[in-house]
Amino acid sequence: MSTPLKPSRIKKTGMPPGSLIYVGDAEVKPVRITIIRYNDNHFEETVLTSSDNLQAWISNDYNVWINIDGVHDVKQIEQIGHVFELDPLSLEDILNTQTRPKYDEYDDYIFCIIKDLYVENGGLMAEQLSFVMKERLLITFQEEEGDVFDGVRNRLRTGATKIRTRGSDYLMYALLDAIVDNYFVICEWFDKSIDELEERLYLVTGKSELAEIMDNKNEFNNLKRVMLPGREVVYAFYKSENSLIKRKTKLFIRDLMDHVVHIVETLDQSWDKVNGLIHIYLSGTNQTMNNIMKTLTIISTVFMCLSLIAGIYGMNFKHMPELEWRYGYFIVLGLMFGLAAVLLYFFRRKNWL
Repeated sequence: MSTPLKPSRIKKTGMPPGSLIYVGDAEVKPVRITIIRYNDNHFEETVLTSSDNLQAWISNDYNVWINIDGVHDVKQIEQIGHVFELDPLSLEDILNTQTRPKYDEYDDYIFCIIKDLYVENGGLMAEQLSFVMKERLLITFQEEEGDVFDGVRNRLRTGATKIRTRGSDYLMYALLDAIVDNYFVICEWFDKSIDELEERLYLVTGKSELAEIMDNKNEFNNLKRVMLPGREVVYAFYKSENSLIKRKTKLFIRDLMDHVVHIVETLDQSWDKVNGLIHIYLSGTNQTMNNIMKTLTIISTVFMCLSLIAGIYGMNFKHMPELEWRYGYFIVLGLMFGLAAVLLYFFRRKNWL
């Protein structure tokens, strides 16, 4: 199952390199293997539940895309690695769902890891995707079923586009392009959430808004942790001189690189917005505090004058002419109310109230 980016890696501590141990959320679903075999005149799609006889689907006459949903079954992953002669270090990275996005080249295949992002229950989730590209063969490993590759699958099924005539390098480019396109969707979702919070901050600045600001800051850190290494993967893919990557595909990868650069620029703008939320919150809090202090100052000023009158008539001098008045109490009380009204009117005229 996909996780928000920081599960425990304790079980890997002290193990030698290449140890095949699954690091991720516990899963009980069986591994699902989808095989798509195609060329410009042929297309077939098959779903398997076992990695037995995978080698039988490989042919020099077809391009083959093998997609594995579920990397929790260590024996299945080990068997797939044995069938296609994958290095134990690659298998170790596939099983560790918290591997940083990376790009590696081996003798006969290219291996890379990248993160896909999606929103679930209002929060950002990340899923690790691993790619193994050989001549006329692409193997993808996903943590669970469901991805952003339906558009690529439909293009393969219809056969109306150039993807059926190209090799596994173009297929890998197409899948990476789908992931990067989804990054744009995630960035738009993130910017929208920031804009909505910003509008609320102009009206109220409470503890719940502060908690949302911190959530947005954490979400940004997650975006940066995924997208910046993802840029490195695409850049390495573009700069590679490996013979598995055809010259015609390089043009498309360059365009993909431009998209990734745009993503990073959008990410920088999002960081400015997150910082802006903090400043708006602090300004709103200061404004609220100033209003409170102003109100308390006005109240203190009014009662200060009333206390002065009360203090004068509270003195215990024997010879005070007003003390013998029959209506003195009511006159002084009226004077106090009148003075308070005059002060409040004055503050209102000055827009202090």
